[in-house]
Amino acid sequence: MRRCLAAAVALLLAPPAWAEGAPWVDYDGLGTPERHQFGETGVQLGAEYRANWMYVNPIDINGVKHRRASWIEHRLRLDSTIDYEEKVRLVTSFEILDGTLWGDNGSFGASPSTNSGTRAAAKSPNNTRPVVGYIGGDELDSDSYGYVLAPADPVKVRHLYGEVVTPVGMLRIGRQPSADGTTILVSDGEGRGNRFGFSGSGDTSDRILFATKPLEGFKPEAERDTSRERGVFLIGFYDRAASERVGLFGDDLNAAGAVVRYLAPEPRQRTYLELQGIYAHRWETEFDTNIHINQLRAILRADKLTVGAEGVYISGRTREVSAALSLINADPVVRQRVAQWGARAVARWDEPAWTAYLELDFASGDRNPNPGTQLTQLYFAQDANVGLLMFERILAFESARSSAVGVELLRRVGATTFPAERVDSRGSFTNAIAVFPQADVRPTDNLLLRGGVLAAWTPTGLVDSIQTLANRDGVNVEDDLVNYHGGKPGKFYGVELDGRVRWSFLDRFLFDLEGAILFPGDAFHDENQQAVRSVLVQGRTTFVF
Repeated sequence: MRRCLAAAVALLLAPPAWAEGAPWVDYDGLGTPERHQFGETGVQLGAEYRANWMYVNPIDINGVKHRRASWIEHRLRLDSTIDYEEKVRLVTSFEILDGTLWGDNGSFGASPSTNSGTRAAAKSPNNTRPVVGYIGGDELDSDSYGYVLAPADPVKVRHLYGEVVTPVGMLRIGRQPSADGTTILVSDGEGRGNRFGFSGSGDTSDRILFATKPLEGFKPEAERDTSRERGVFLIGFYDRAASERVGLFGDDLNAAGAVVRYLAPEPRQRTYLELQGIYAHRWETEFDTNIHINQLRAILRADKLTVGAEGVYISGRTREVSAALSLINADPVVRQRVAQWGARAVARWDEPAWTAYLELDFASGDRNPNPGTQLTQLYFAQDANVGLLMFERILAFESARSSAVGVELLRRVGATTFPAERVDSRGSFTNAIAVFPQADVRPTDNLLLRGGVLAAWTPTGLVDSIQTLANRDGVNVEDDLVNYHGGKPGKFYGVELDGRVRWSFLDRFLFDLEGAILFPGDAFHDENQQAVRSVLVQGRTTFVF
């Protein structure tokens, strides 16, 4: 319910390709689409088709009703850019069958409906995706929710924006990525830069953005550097995040902010320095929302050693969460304070045949879900994958079921806003401190072997905010705290072993095989202090043009 406060805040210019961007991003080296010139017009076309098979056993590590989860899904992404003299651009990105299951799935005559009334006669697949939903029983019991099938959108417009490069800077208008690359809060979902797992659609914003290099105006014209790879950049932006009722202004959620960035690449010395600061403000009148987002990042590369760190602090106040949750226990509506923290630090040493990598992650949690207390839980960007199983699948499944209960509960009490929906972590890293050492081995140019050990703790204890509020018997919530399976809020998520094998062919085809084993800690224990080990295996093929 808190993640809506940690929204898209910045779009950053891309770093030089040789530096490979932030150290927590691993590009596969397939490059970007080539620009083809036709007179004064240039065209870039890109395509990526991905098919992924996933198997988890068990997905519910505390029960017997939801054991295994397995499916095959696919996605086609089509990108295009058309420009005039590289100064005026129109950029589009579409996703086709994103997350759609293979096969003819659903129930004939229902929604989603199969194309055939009998499975044995199935001939053509339909558009269906797996989601966590109601499967039967008590609608206020999380055990009544599991994976169900839902209709899938065949086509999604991901990006659609125009860009013009003027003598004083670059202006971009339209639906655009909220960031270039992956930051703590947002990710562009581009490429295949995740060290484990894969990225989704990324985060987008309906935005007006202007970027310039203010110091170049004070230099003689012959000495001005107009590149995107070096110097001091100043970026300003405005977002219209929501307009619920177009005839009113009070329910408009707006955002504005600024980015200051310094890039100093030295390819000959194999050094690279990046310093960046971001400030963004979100505001809305109806729920008296004022949110301030402050983010800092620093990256330094010196030959084979790269270190990078970024931190974010979100502050402010809002009545939106309290206005809904106060209906559960007849609490007074208050303007809650927001205080969320997150940080990530990475150090890596790259040799031609191997890489040593260490990652540290932190995201603040929230032990007290009462509507009058501070909102302190922060969520990483959904595509900032931390491991393959613990956060990406297990916690995502548990939180999605609790979220479904919360939405149903709020619907019954007549809520007009549904912050319980944001309890669903969607695989994001949250409420945790993690240590994640990894190692890469590259026996040949087209083969990668990677392993990692993820250990994570939750400083506040893992709390199911929905069930805790539903069970609350007084003002003091401490004696009512439970995790997602009715146990006491433990502080150790557990240890996860991750592995990945990647093989590439002709710079156009990738095959990935990944596996993970989770040894759960007391944060996942039920009321009997038990939780079983879980295993994930997934295979993926990617065609890139």
